[in-house]
Amino acid sequence: MKPTRVAVAGCGSIAVSGHLPACRAAAEAGLCELVGVCDIVPERAQSVSREYGAPAFGTVAEMLSGTGPDVLVITTFPDSHRELTLQGFSSGCHVLCEKPVAMNTAEAAQMVSAAEEAGRLLSVCFQYRHWDESVWLKERIAGGALGHVHSIRTWGGGVHGFATNPDYHRVARAGGGVLAHWTIHNLDLALWLLDHPEPVTASAFCHQRLAAAPEALGPSLDVVDPGAVEPGIEDFATAFVRLEGSAVITVEADWLQAPSERHEGWEILGERGAASLSPLRFRIVKDGSWVDDGPPPGTLAPSDYGMERLYTAFLETVRSGGPAPVTGAEILRIQRLMDALYESAALGREVPVKAPSNE
Repeated sequence: MKPTRVAVAGCGSIAVSGHLPACRAAAEAGLCELVGVCDIVPERAQSVSREYGAPAFGTVAEMLSGTGPDVLVITTFPDSHRELTLQGFSSGCHVLCEKPVAMNTAEAAQMVSAAEEAGRLLSVCFQYRHWDESVWLKERIAGGALGHVHSIRTWGGGVHGFATNPDYHRVARAGGGVLAHWTIHNLDLALWLLDHPEPVTASAFCHQRLAAAPEALGPSLDVVDPGAVEPGIEDFATAFVRLEGSAVITVEADWLQAPSERHEGWEILGERGAASLSPLRFRIVKDGSWVDDGPPPGTLAPSDYGMERLYTAFLETVRSGGPAPVTGAEILRIQRLMDALYESAALGREVPVKAPSNE
């Protein structure tokens, strides 16, 4: 088969650090060809063009008409995802979109419906699903090794990790803060590990510690103006999610977290055992004692933030005609949950998560 033609909309930090290196690796494997890049800042597009040898464009419309790609990769801010996705489908493209996929569930539903009408794939960049350790753990949970899973506790963020790009400091562009731009990964992986149960209720607390303690920015204080960050951009969030089937997720996200050996992780508690991820541990109760039952050391690749496996999975699905790695139902499920979490934080109480039939 000929390499799949890929065009990338957005040449910011996530594209440069994740998408473009993964696209290059996929190209070297014969899966794709990078045919165009685009950014509203011409210098960024030109810089990527020089490094990757693909023509640069000033608008997505120009790039789509000038290159005729098979796949449009969207790495822009959430406020543009819906419109760019619809442009991609109108041009006959499959779409791989950065998270959060949309500003709200209504936008996400439009995107999913457009994919179905166009007969094209829409998927989201949830690369944690492609970790070797995640795949192994999901298979063990599905096989019943932990029994019924009661809870997943997860956390994530970074020391001095507050986003420095001013566009992240505006709700109308970014959609939210650490909850939308980090915690969504943690929640998606938790739901994926449990085979996508429906969230029933959500309770969240969001806070901008930056406003009272700007020194927590550390070196980023030189480039971030705390007074210019809108109050709706939270740098700390904690949440509690009730799932169908008697299970819960608790989550903490912090862009200004204290130093830790595990800046991100998952702890899973089941009837018959417990597990953790990043790093992976798997322990079960056997003959009245706790025993390690994980894979032999060195058999699984350690978890990282590279996108190579995500790109391989998406491109192979495009070529084979299979369902998207992140399905439309999964896209809407996580977006409904994110909407409910922000609603809960605004109201100061637990709220129901919108039911699928009400979309």
